[in-house]
Amino acid sequence: MRRTRIVDDATPRLKDHKVPVVELICRVCDRRCAHERKLLVKAFGASVTFAEIRRRMAMGCERLQTTKGDKCGAHFPCLSNDLADGS
Repeated sequence: MRRTRIVDDATPRLKDHKVPVVELICRVCDRRCAHERKLLVKAFGASVTFAEIRRRMAMGCERLQTTKGDKCGAHFPCLSNDLADGS
């Protein structure tokens, strides 16, 4: 039997953001990385959430899973810009 996945339309997904380069920045540990969007689509699929990409890119961060929850400061500037623009 096939499992169905609950879809949350409010969750930002890679297919909704057409920036050519997806950048991940962490203010806490000065982590900074960037990947071509088309390579991320090829690796994870277009419907992957930014939360899943963040978890994978921030692997190894000791602040990602603490007893007090997620304290990792990693974020995607492309999502912040969309929120600032009112999109």
